[in-house]
Amino acid sequence: MRKAVLEAHLGRDGGNGRKVKFEELAKMYLRDWAATNKRSWRTDASYLKGLKKFFKNRNADTITPQDIEQYKTKRRAERVKLTTVNRCLQILSKLFNCGMSWGYLRVNPCKGVKKYPEQPFRRTRVMSREEEAHLMEAVGPGYLRSMILVLLNTGLRRKELFQLTWDAVDIERRQLYIKETKTFRSRHVPMNELVVQELQNLYRSRKDDGLVFKNPDTGKAFVDIRRAFYGACRRAKIGGLLLLDLRRTFATRLLERGADIITVQQLLGHTSVSTTMIYTMSDPMRKLEAVELLVGKNAPSGDRLVTSSRALLVNNVFSVN
Repeated sequence: MRKAVLEAHLGRDGGNGRKVKFEELAKMYLRDWAATNKRSWRTDASYLKGLKKFFKNRNADTITPQDIEQYKTKRRAERVKLTTVNRCLQILSKLFNCGMSWGYLRVNPCKGVKKYPEQPFRRTRVMSREEEAHLMEAVGPGYLRSMILVLLNTGLRRKELFQLTWDAVDIERRQLYIKETKTFRSRHVPMNELVVQELQNLYRSRKDDGLVFKNPDTGKAFVDIRRAFYGACRRAKIGGLLLLDLRRTFATRLLERGADIITVQQLLGHTSVSTTMIYTMSDPMRKLEAVELLVGKNAPSGDRLVTSSRALLVNNVFSVN
């Protein structure tokens, strides 16, 4: 039975004649595709360690859907998170697709293999104005304060901030040119008065025209500021706040001030508005105010009610991830 299933999977000739071990195909995937097309290719390399161990010494064209189901069962028995198993399956499928396009496989054995259902985790933490004041007081003057201020008022990703250079700062037009982005798409980000003033002060004290934020210890770009950030949060007695929550705070504050979702999407650099809707949230009081519009003498009726309700949903009510 096993032989018959394998022959059906491979084709009557047993493959296309170009044999390659799974480990070698994984190496080619990382070198020739992932490293070129994905900024997160190192994450793929980490996930592939377990896959290479499971499929060790196997020819790639002998792996069947049943083998992959057995891999799923093994990882679940090891109490690995469903999301982790699904990410491994996603990478595995892409690896086999590459193998097909490179002539090593006839079919992708992941086809028809189902991923586990996931319960999405939606993070909801947003920094309040009061917490912001306490945090800035705890941080004091210096690079960390400037970086927090820019993150809160531009919505930049951390890496975008770390790689920002002075030639990408246009004070006259009040905008930043972001070249290196997660989605490989450059974009212009406007600066409000707070950011303009902060960067003007930094520019006067700069030592060269390279990086806007340079690590004083290494003279190079920052790699991470989370340790310093979390230390400041502890001094300010702020709990449960992550550095990535500043980007969510930026988006949520814009929506609460009346900005439309498409504008926020473009500012964040998302390719899809659905990503922005996952990334943002509204204050519970805003939701209460929204439903209160349906009662009282100012309650709209007919077509006006439908239009107003839809506008509220589009502009304010979102979950977080």
